[in-house]
Amino acid sequence: MKLPGSTIIVTGASSGIGRETARQLARAGANVVLASRNQKALEELVQELEPLPGRRLVVPTDVTDREAVNAMVERTLEEFGAIDVLVNNAGQGLNAPIAEGNLENIRYVFEVNLFGAVHCIQAVAPHMKERRRGVIVNVSSVVGRLASPYSGAYSATKASLNALADSLRMELRPYGIRVTAIYPGYTITGFQRSVLSEMEMPEPSRLVRGVGPEAVAKTILGAVRGGKREAYVSLSDAAAVVLKNFSPRLIDWGMRRLWLSSHDPPKAKER
Repeated sequence: MKLPGSTIIVTGASSGIGRETARQLARAGANVVLASRNQKALEELVQELEPLPGRRLVVPTDVTDREAVNAMVERTLEEFGAIDVLVNNAGQGLNAPIAEGNLENIRYVFEVNLFGAVHCIQAVAPHMKERRRGVIVNVSSVVGRLASPYSGAYSATKASLNALADSLRMELRPYGIRVTAIYPGYTITGFQRSVLSEMEMPEPSRLVRGVGPEAVAKTILGAVRGGKREAYVSLSDAAAVVLKNFSPRLIDWGMRRLWLSSHDPPKAKER
């Protein structure tokens, strides 16, 4: 689809991948709805984007609040009259052992990463079905395809999001609505600082080559333009997912080597 003049909602737009996606969409001439809990950061972004084409709308939104999401979508329709693309990007990380992890933290990452996306989808789907067109982008993660140690809950939210996208794609195809899944790998943003961490996690191996949010945003825009079903940001991530089907034990060994610096488990943080 063509981006100039289209109206696109980006959740989690205040930082990282969402912020950079909003920048690139604005440069492409799209009208961008900036949704996040951090109103100050959104307003700063609007000022930064002011010289660029298109229009911006700031709607402070907590995606775990279904009523707030519905209000955000209604505000968007009042302002622009249509919604062409939803980018489900809001996310929360968690480092925790599954066997001893804090259940409140585990539930919370599901509320943000999975149910937050469901809230947004259910809010925009009736409008898109009526127009018989639209694009829904779920920003997932490669760890939804192959988990790393102590990311089990976070990985499970992304695996659930992948399954949701696959089912939703079939359900909405008769209405002309496309569903796209994006699989970033390790991305160098401020996201790591906001991760709920119950463990003293070591630094990843120097072999872990992270990418910047610019590469992820470029992949998102390319997928929207090209109508892609799914897209990996890194060729090595895509190759690892394929390799897992043939040698899962090798992938398990490799993930431990990349993300754990010793054979001893990380120490738990004091609660």
